[in-house]
Amino acid sequence: MIRAKWLILGALAIAITIGLSACMFFLPLPEAVIEAIPQMGPAPLEVTFDISGSRGQVYTLDFGDGSPAQSGTDFTAPVLHTYGDPGDYVATLTVEDARGNTDTATVTIKVQYPPLFAALDVTVQTPPYTFAFDASGSTGEIDRYVLYFGDGDFIAGDWADATWPVYHTYPAQTASYVATLWIEDIYGQDDSATEVVEVPAP
Repeated sequence: MIRAKWLILGALAIAITIGLSACMFFLPLPEAVIEAIPQMGPAPLEVTFDISGSRGQVYTLDFGDGSPAQSGTDFTAPVLHTYGDPGDYVATLTVEDARGNTDTATVTIKVQYPPLFAALDVTVQTPPYTFAFDASGSTGEIDRYVLYFGDGDFIAGDWADATWPVYHTYPAQTASYVATLWIEDIYGQDDSATEVVEVPAP
């Protein structure tokens, strides 16, 4: 009787083990699904990654720009990341289940150079040989500038330290000068603007 009881218990244990193994075998494999909004834009670009369509136990998201990857277990929460420099980046999502199975998905992020625009406004002052030069309408991630007055004189410096307008006095004689503003942004891109300065007769 005792032997029969142990045989029944042993059979039950085997059946449970087989049943659990079968369940594990038929469990769906992990699936990595990733969407990025936006996928393109000027630097710095903040991207929202949606991984809610994925299936698994834990995820790791490598942003592709050398920054630390992000890992977690909450697939419903969006993942935010800012790309600071222009370039193409491949973000890779890896999803893993309890059995160690993995799946990956990628999305490419294209970070563009931000727009750079040089603007120069020139107005005559009193006395008539003095002019005001205003470059405050320039836009972009400007780092430094040079303003050539066209008569051999110029000023240069860091954009962050510039105060506009600046004033320049030309020789008291009738003449035309070409003033040029040159700017460069933090990424090495440049732009320029010119204005013709007409100095009236004395």
